[in-house]
Amino acid sequence: MSQFGMQMPAARRKASTLNVYTALAALAMVALAAACYVVFKEAGKMSPDGSPFSLQEAGKIKFQK
Repeated sequence: MSQFGMQMPAARRKASTLNVYTALAALAMVALAAACYVVFKEAGKMSPDGSPFSLQEAGKIKFQK
C-alpha cells in the first residue's frame, strides 16, 4: 500500500504502559498462588498418610495429629 501513498490507520502504535488493570491482574495472581499453597498444606493435614494427594476411605476417616 505504500506505493500508493496510503497509510494504514494503526500503523503508528504507541507503546503500551502499565495501568491499574495490570496491577490488579498481578495482585490476583499472587492471591491465587497463596490460596493454592494454603489448600495444599491443609490437604496434607486432612489425608490419612500426610500426602495431599491420597484419598480417605469411606467410613474410615482419620486425621493427622
